[in-house]
Amino acid sequence: MDIAFQAKWKAFTQRMPHVITARMMGGSGLQMAKLLRSYFLEYTNRIFKYGPASFPSSFNVIESFLEFNREYMFYDLRDEVEHLLSIDDYFRWYKLGEIPTHPRLLEDVIQEGKVYSYDFISDTSNFRISGASQQVFAGVSFVRHSYELSCLLLAGENPPLHADGFDFGGLPRNVGRKEITPDPNLTSKDRYLDGYPSFAKVIVLTRFDLRAERHDVRYINLDEGQSFSVLTDDTSVFWDPPAEELERIRSGMCEQLKRYDDLFAALASMIYLPAFFAAFPERLSELEVTTELKAQRYDEPIRQTWNEIGQDQCIGNRIIHCFPVVLTANRAPVEEMSPPDLEFKCEGYWKAIEPHLIGEGKNGERIFGRTWVSRHESWSARSPKSFMLQHVDETQMGPDPGIIYVQRSAAHEQGLFKVGLTRRTAEIRASELSSSTGVPLPFGVLANWNVADCAKVEQEVHRKLAAFRINPRREFFRVELPYICQVIGEVIEDLKRAV
Repeated sequence: MDIAFQAKWKAFTQRMPHVITARMMGGSGLQMAKLLRSYFLEYTNRIFKYGPASFPSSFNVIESFLEFNREYMFYDLRDEVEHLLSIDDYFRWYKLGEIPTHPRLLEDVIQEGKVYSYDFISDTSNFRISGASQQVFAGVSFVRHSYELSCLLLAGENPPLHADGFDFGGLPRNVGRKEITPDPNLTSKDRYLDGYPSFAKVIVLTRFDLRAERHDVRYINLDEGQSFSVLTDDTSVFWDPPAEELERIRSGMCEQLKRYDDLFAALASMIYLPAFFAAFPERLSELEVTTELKAQRYDEPIRQTWNEIGQDQCIGNRIIHCFPVVLTANRAPVEEMSPPDLEFKCEGYWKAIEPHLIGEGKNGERIFGRTWVSRHESWSARSPKSFMLQHVDETQMGPDPGIIYVQRSAAHEQGLFKVGLTRRTAEIRASELSSSTGVPLPFGVLANWNVADCAKVEQEVHRKLAAFRINPRREFFRVELPYICQVIGEVIEDLKRAV
């Protein structure tokens, strides 16, 4: 009945949709940025409709990538530092043994509280893990809080553990959250990874203690289309079944987790990505991308968002730190990778508490919003183990096999890319362009695809990008890189289905 509170609440409810729009449309459009925003939107929806007790188990790790916003009373996105590279280049550097000798070095390389995201561009090597399924990497994000490094890996697998429309046999799939229902607009096609249409999304979550050189929790979230199925050895996320039932569930999940041991090993090997970028500052280039929020700012609903919350909360441009693809000769078809010697030991877990309450960290330090709960039982094993990476031969058989590439020179204006074809390698073509076009800085390969009919694919890609072409006689386009990659992927898939 308080009139002042009613006025404040009305202003809050009018402003809130614009704040959410600004967050969702203010990203780079790369896969890791989109994944983080999907978590942000899910948690925001749940906290306002059902309260924090409705949060899914993913919050136990993803909470580190967000910060509680006291003005809007939700878990907000943190500052992002974004990178683009070929995972092939990183693993070749990693294989050379030039990595730091101690994980604690990452405390100096990674700024506390900022999210470091690494998106892996398409390249002809296509590193994959082969086992019970083929598994690919799309990107990874890290955030450091003191000595704790939280990790989020976006991967894909073919075939998925559960086929489309898999019947879970009546097992309870939403215990304690029966009021939450899936989005009816989602279907099984939404479970597949951008750029890898036959690979279902697999999200790997874990935390590393950089000082103790161990990680203490493992989650696998399998995208089923309308929901996620979860595999974890963290028994704190389960409801309260009898002890014998809890042990049966835990042992069954641990057995299924073995299917993804190599993904955890690969994720452990990726923690030195920040050091990789720090080791080659002279090779890096900055790519400025326009956010969807800025691109649509003159549309009436978006214009209202800019006016309502102000320019300081509306991000119009993002900077991507790029490591251009390096030409590699004489690749071995299969390579063994040994991850850092980190111990897996599960001695406790983080428990979310009210944001204003003070909890305790692992070492007794005061901390807001969560508290560390020690387990009575603990178990450990040397983990993870070496894993095998396979170079998939993507040579296409067809009437005109070749490569579609996206290249850019740092000498050109921001947002300008060359999209063309070559029947040799994209790197050789980049070298030719660098020497023949007269630009002061060389071209770098940002992405490339092997195709069976390169002339036909190029023609269709250029047709779809025609509105962004700056000169009909040149193959340069002024449009964002994620959109170019999306168009190329769609054209390739459409032509495959037409065969």
